[in-house]
This record gives sequence, C-alpha cells and structure tokens, in this order.
Amino acid sequence: MINITCPLCLNDKTQLSPVRFEIQAADERYLIKTCQKCGHNFTWFKHEVDIESYYDDKDYAVQDTRKSIFYKIQQFEYNAVLKKILSFKKIPATLLDFGSGKGLFLQFAKEQGFDVKGIESSEPRADYARKYFGLHINTDYYKSGSVFNKKFDVLAMFHVLEHIHLSDNLLENLIQDNLKDDGLLIIEVPNFNSWQSKWAGNKWLHLDVPRHISHFTPSVLNNLIEENGLEVKSSAYFSLHLGIIGMIQTIFSWFGYNGFLIADLKRKKTLSLMLALLFVLPFAILLESVSAVFKSGGIIRYYAVKKNHLNK
Repeated sequence: MINITCPLCLNDKTQLSPVRFEIQAADERYLIKTCQKCGHNFTWFKHEVDIESYYDDKDYAVQDTRKSIFYKIQQFEYNAVLKKILSFKKIPATLLDFGSGKGLFLQFAKEQGFDVKGIESSEPRADYARKYFGLHINTDYYKSGSVFNKKFDVLAMFHVLEHIHLSDNLLENLIQDNLKDDGLLIIEVPNFNSWQSKWAGNKWLHLDVPRHISHFTPSVLNNLIEENGLEVKSSAYFSLHLGIIGMIQTIFSWFGYNGFLIADLKRKKTLSLMLALLFVLPFAILLESVSAVFKSGGIIRYYAVKKNHLNK
C-alpha cells in the first residue's frame, strides 16, 4: 500500500500539497499534508507499506479485557452513547456496527435491546466477538451492497473512517445500501483540531501513522456527512477512553516522551509509567473536559440522520 492521493476527495495532485508535520516511524518517513482541493489532512507516503502487518503486531494485538478497568470505562461511555441513540430511535431497533472490533459496543447495545450485527475485517477480532459475546459478524472486506440483505435503523462507525480510503464510493455505498431512510448514523474519529493535537504536534497519539491515513477536522467531517445525504443533529467532543488517553500522551510529550501510550500500557506497564500516569491523570481529565466544552476535545462524535429520498 502507498498513499499519495487524498483519501477523501481522491485528488491525486498532492505532491506539492503543504506539509503540516513530518513523522519518522519504523525507519520510514511519513508526511501529514493538507489537500489543496478539499482541505482535508491526510498521511502521505510513497513507499510500499504492508499495512496488514501493522494491525497484527503487538500494538493492535487482541487481548481479553473484560475484567480490566478499560472495559468498565468503555462500558460506561458506550452506554452513554446508546442513551443518546435512544433519544432518536426507540427499541425495537436494528443496529449495524461497521468496524466492530472485538464487539464491545455491539454487546452493550444488545444488552439494551437492540438487534445487532457487525462488520469486521480482522478475523481475530471477529472471532473474539463471536466467542465471548455470541455476535453475528461479517468478515468480508466491504466494497458495496447490502451486507445482511436488509437496511438498519442505526449505523455506527467508531474510529474506522481514519483508517480507510474512500475510493470506489465506499462510504456512499455503505450508507445508501445499509441504512434506512431517516436512519441514524454515528461517526466518531480523532479531532485534528483538538487542543491535544495542537499541543502535541507530530507526537499526537492519534496521528498513528501509517494506520491512520485521514485526520479529520469537524468542518471536513460535517461536509462529508452532508455530501452523503445526511444531516448532523448532535455532536460531542469528549471521550473518557480515547480522549483522555490522547491528552495524557500529549502531556507526556512535553517532557520528552516519544512512545505510543496505548501500546506501552499493553506491554510495558513499568512502575515509573504507572506512577507518571496516575500523577498526570487529574490534569488530563481537567484539560480534556475544558477542551470539549470549546469543541476542541480529542474526538469528534456526530449523530446524523439520513434524509428521506422522497424529501430531498
């Protein structure tokens, strides 16, 4: 895989696009550029990358976290999202999670009474969801069409859009063929306009090159949603999980930290790291809470309703 086109508007004249950051990772050079055509920020690299290997390595290794504090945090946060969803769609309702990972969100939605299904191209993650939660997961690589031969009331995409190239009308196909008219779309991605991003620069946790090829701002994401026939009804910029951990790494970066905090917490739980985390955590929560009030938190979460084609 190489990436020299804008993943959003597919502009291929990006050689001279302005560079925001340069990142050296695994002895390779990556550039964060701003597309001159649509203003989207993306990861540019012209060397060949075995992208699948970046999802199978230790950083993204599948672990059973059901008894961990991280599971409890995700449960609390996802249940808050589900409460918001229920203000738009009442039970019984069908829900499709695109990029469902280990199935945590689907499991919590199932417990709330939703009829759930997932799409996840990673076999290890899909197997986890099936084994521990009994979920129905499709592992085919999605290009077009209705995956389960029906349309859903709710379509969720949590931290997926930053990973994928939107060539071949992928997002349009997914929405038009799998979400009902007046259905609800929930999209969450890292916020490139966040305070933590601006403060950390090229050390921001959510740049995560080369896995993240897109780096969304609220305005660009809003425009993308509207271009696909939906209207944003509500937004949020705070995440107990990925927002807080992003702010912690940002604070660490001020003191010379160059690691990837998510991976280090999985495999390098040294006493010094845990003490530093406990010391920084209250400041991270405060800064991230304030930044979210100003719509500058570490994530963007949009709730958007698909317009009825008869009313377009």
